[in-house]
Amino acid sequence: MKPGEKIRYLRLKNNLTSKELSKALNISESSMSLYESGKRKPSIDFIIKAANYFNVTTDFLLGGSDNPLINPEKNLRADFSEILENLISLLNNQNYVIFDGKYLDDKTIIIFKNNLNLVLENMRMITGGKP
Repeated sequence: MKPGEKIRYLRLKNNLTSKELSKALNISESSMSLYESGKRKPSIDFIIKAANYFNVTTDFLLGGSDNPLINPEKNLRADFSEILENLISLLNNQNYVIFDGKYLDDKTIIIFKNNLNLVLENMRMITGGKP
């Protein structure tokens, strides 16, 4: 993913509107839109601001790493509900999906997402988590 796509992903993951994020990062909504759409490359200063805001590494935003964690050794505890939510969100934002080296058709992707949602819902019922 390009930096703008990752910023959009993080914005949606954190339930923020483009307006809210642009205000928090002190940029115009139009600039935010251009970054997220890939029509404009964000400056290094903006990447640093966004990384600090979302508590991720600049390396993650720039595409040098798929790991957003600032210090992976300190984050050994994983919240699998968040991982499943991130995976579902990621699937929703892909033009295509590859599984075991094979491209999945749209029907299979829907089945995959539905199964992930079922796992998430069932685990929340079992653990008494949020509905």
